Amino acid sequence: MRRLTFAAIALVVLATAGLAVAKAVGPTKSISSVTGTFTAVTVQQIGKPTSCTTSDGKTLVTAKARYSGVAAGDGNLAGPITLDARVVANATDNIGVVEGKLRIHVASGETAARFTGVWASGKLVGFATGHTGDPHAKLFANFSSGFAPATGFTGGKIGAADGGSAVEVRPGKCAPKHQPVVPGAKPKPKHEPVAPGGRKDHDEKAEHDRKGKN
Repeated sequence: MRRLTFAAIALVVLATAGLAVAKAVGPTKSISSVTGTFTAVTVQQIGKPTSCTTSDGKTLVTAKARYSGVAAGDGNLAGPITLDARVVANATDNIGVVEGKLRIHVASGETAARFTGVWASGKLVGFATGHTGDPHAKLFANFSSGFAPATGFTGGKIGAADGGSAVEVRPGKCAPKHQPVVPGAKPKPKHEPVAPGGRKDHDEKAEHDRKGKN
């Protein structure tokens, strides 16, 4: 039952991430790989956690908190990081969903992204979408991290993660390549010439013979 629950949560997360990507990608002039790491273990609880017990005796907990720390890596992924996270978990089996927003204060401004991940046995794996320090450049990132609601994120990875890579997508137009023109080269004729006795000559002769009979 636990495996089925975990698989169902994962499918919902992946489907939601796929829709977000489909809506966010527009005309593009470049796509580049980016990677980063982070740790955020300073915890500030937001509000009071709530809990209930399911009919099969499982304890469900919902909690919100802000986690602060430091991120390192490519320029738009390096700087102080904060993650505002909402956790909905089955505390009995240590599985659940974590969603929220991350912000990295970089030299060029702020990288910000919304994320959703599946949490199981202390490991969080998910997907984040947002923008980098350039607000017009999109960020699409697989991420993973050790995670515990009470102590925060450890060994976090953005790109090069358990779930896959991360890319930065810059808007604009990608001009198609044109074949270079060789100086002195003759332009290729639009239609291939018809050789003597070819189809065209045959058709003209048949027309001439028809008119002669008339």
